[in-house]
Amino acid sequence: MKLRLLAVMVALMAQPVFAADTAAAYYEKARQYSQQQQWREAELELRNSLQQNPAYLPARLMLGQVLLKAGNWSSAEKELQLALDGGAATEPLIYDLMRALLAQQKSNDVAFLLDRYPQFKTQPAYQLMRANLHKAQYQYEEAAALYQQSLSQADAALADEIRFQLAELHLKQQQFSQIQPLLSAIRVDGAFGKKAQYLQAQLYLIQQQRDDALKIYQQLLSRDDSDAIALLGKAQVLQQQGKLAEALNAIVSYREKFPYNPYGQLIHAALIGLQGDDKEQNRMLRQVQMQLNNLPENAKEQEDVLLLAATMDFSQEKFEQAILKLRRALKLYPANYQVHQLLAQSYLQLGDAKTAGGFSRQALELNPADFQLYLLGAAVARAQRDPATELKLLQQAFSAFPQQPEIRKAYVQSLLSNNQSAEARRLLTEQGGASQQADLIVLGYLQLEQGMLNEARQTAADLLKSDQSKVEIFQLAGDVAAKSADPGLARQFFQQALTLDANYKPSLLSLASLALQQQDWNSAMQAYRTLLQKDAADPLVLQLMADASLRLGKAPDAIHYLQQLDQQDLKLVPARMALLELYLQTNALAEAKDLAAQLTEQTDISTDLYFAKARLALQQQDLTEAKRLSEILYGLWYDQAWRLRDLADLQLRSQDNSGVAKTLTRLQALDADEASIGLLQARLALLEQRFTDGMKLLQKLQSSLGQQPAFAELKAHFHLAQGQDQAAAALLAPLFKQSGDQRHLLLLLRAQRRDPTAIQQLLRDWLSQHPTDLSATMLLAEQLELAGLPEQARTLYQQSPLLDTQAVLQNNLAVLLFDTDPQQALKLAQKAHQAMPEQPDILDTYGYALVKAGQAEQGLGVLRDAEIRQPNSSLLQLHIAAALQQLKRPEEAKAVLLQLKDRPLSAAEQKLLQQLQKN
Repeated sequence: MKLRLLAVMVALMAQPVFAADTAAAYYEKARQYSQQQQWREAELELRNSLQQNPAYLPARLMLGQVLLKAGNWSSAEKELQLALDGGAATEPLIYDLMRALLAQQKSNDVAFLLDRYPQFKTQPAYQLMRANLHKAQYQYEEAAALYQQSLSQADAALADEIRFQLAELHLKQQQFSQIQPLLSAIRVDGAFGKKAQYLQAQLYLIQQQRDDALKIYQQLLSRDDSDAIALLGKAQVLQQQGKLAEALNAIVSYREKFPYNPYGQLIHAALIGLQGDDKEQNRMLRQVQMQLNNLPENAKEQEDVLLLAATMDFSQEKFEQAILKLRRALKLYPANYQVHQLLAQSYLQLGDAKTAGGFSRQALELNPADFQLYLLGAAVARAQRDPATELKLLQQAFSAFPQQPEIRKAYVQSLLSNNQSAEARRLLTEQGGASQQADLIVLGYLQLEQGMLNEARQTAADLLKSDQSKVEIFQLAGDVAAKSADPGLARQFFQQALTLDANYKPSLLSLASLALQQQDWNSAMQAYRTLLQKDAADPLVLQLMADASLRLGKAPDAIHYLQQLDQQDLKLVPARMALLELYLQTNALAEAKDLAAQLTEQTDISTDLYFAKARLALQQQDLTEAKRLSEILYGLWYDQAWRLRDLADLQLRSQDNSGVAKTLTRLQALDADEASIGLLQARLALLEQRFTDGMKLLQKLQSSLGQQPAFAELKAHFHLAQGQDQAAAALLAPLFKQSGDQRHLLLLLRAQRRDPTAIQQLLRDWLSQHPTDLSATMLLAEQLELAGLPEQARTLYQQSPLLDTQAVLQNNLAVLLFDTDPQQALKLAQKAHQAMPEQPDILDTYGYALVKAGQAEQGLGVLRDAEIRQPNSSLLQLHIAAALQQLKRPEEAKAVLLQLKDRPLSAAEQKLLQQLQKN
């Protein structure tokens, strides 16, 4: 859209006027941006200013302050030091310089500055910096005294900072009750208003008040949707609440704005892992690890970086490396409970429960308000086979966090493990009413987990006696019966649950599971269809239906279900890999190509994906790409004989002689199966046209292993390669009769290639048994047309049960109806076009159908669309010429026909050309 001149002039007049391209002009612009807290824009203008005049001190000082506000500590230090050295006033510059130094944990440099400027020691800002230094050095009492002293003298702005720093100190000391008054006194619209909210949210999280923390983050984001800390905090809270989908949305929003922040990447990786995508999680973790490895040495010593690096090692099961970093962190930052917690977890993973117990106790002493630490302590006690200590810890935790479901469940499990079933039941029934019933259901499932079938059976019976109106009770009873190997009783309970709620998902899934165990695929499908009526996009049900469809031999149905899976959901990658396999098996190459590209972007390349892409390249006749991928697979499968056999088969089909020879040599070294190697060697001989050698190999195999269908099939291939069609047919006819395999049919058709009548009969017989075989239908129609029997071809298409659903059949029938029934041809072509609107041949057919039906102008438009996609098609050019003639544009039509003069044309194209030339 063009801007109107008046609007441009008004916009220009609204801006302050500065001298162009001067240091001062850029500085003034930076001031405006700074007032609007647009730090990045301000930084750019200040750098422009200093580029004009590096000695321009206002820009140098302001750049340091802007970088400080933006959290770029090392660059802020550099610019502030240059400003100080350049002659800027010492106060308040040195305080900003100390803030930058403290943020980098350069305590010695801060101490040096404080000693260098003793004349300011009575100033509240100086006392604040001295207190911050004490806090950084873990001298908490001295820090607290100085904060209180400086607060009594400070102005409003500085008082906010002092209160914030003091509140942060109390948080480190676990003095939670003293924090709230300080945070409440900080001005909301001041420089520390937002930081106070961050700290308040952190306090809520420590106190397990997650909803309150989430409210703060949402309030902050309502004012600034790019607030990095709020985005990250929101994602963490949602993760802790188990709302993984919402947490993933939040962390993706964060990473769109801050793609390279390692904390965001780490949380994102954790969420991806929780959703089951281990490959993507590992890729992201490696990326974070590289970032951490590239940090300067002094930065690696920072508290948060050490903890993050250790967490990375822990997540990758490098527990010894994690312990080394955590030991270093413990020496530098002894009051950090997370360090003790992670050390306890690391030692527990290494089987050193005794050492883990010491660190677990220290973590709990530092932060008794975190219920997760009680669970950790209980896990350590369980590893030490000390059920009494485990139970004692969980009793304490339950007293402190009675509403925390994880604590409640762990406590009940511990009671059951300590043979205190009565106490567990009492605990779960003490509330009465609906809560009591829900807890008893939980008890029943815990008893099942503990293998206490009799107790679980009694719990289910008690629940059924008290109430038969709840689907959850019947579900528990059914699960108990199923675990007790009584599928009949289990089915009755599940069906009763469905009587109460016909769409109850657990019961439907359980019934389907029972049906699958008894190989009753149709009953399983019925249960799955009921579930899909409630949620048509349920990924679990779609995958289960696809599996059941494959067991029923209905590959198109399986493809249909798998195609409905969310393409962006990374945890569904394995299912979509299965879809890729089905595309390859059904020769859906365009779909396979698109899906392979998506999977390559979404996940680390796996051997299965390499193999699928190699087969796709082969089916697309891209032998160079197939060979390249085969070389990669050879290295990946070097020690796996069964996979090397698959690779050799692929290399043979892609005519990679040297590649298959190398693979066969490796297979022989692995002592692979004699028959499979012999067949592969014979196939290589066939590929290299060493017919005598290959037949000798087959005879040797037959002598040692007896007659096998695979040997006869390969012999037939040798006969076909040498033009011995009758000998091949003699082997293939009994093979096909015995197997009924389409592969044998295709070979037999090839052997009968000189006998069209035999081919037609073979295809008719096959279609009578397999009426939905698309390729056989098309092949028979093609044979009929070649035999000069277009009427029979039309009848074949019209009677096919696939006609209503297969665009290719609609298209081909439309072509056959062009001259005899143009209106019906148009209807069919239009239907095919609706199904595949971008396929060039279908566009051509639809466009020409419009021309034949008297709609030349519209038809020409469609044909032009096809021409863009298929510019070298002679038939398409003939159709365009026909449209131009109908539109009374003979010169243009003549020009098109002239271009076809020297092109090789088929008989049908030559006939159409002659007709058009007469007009």
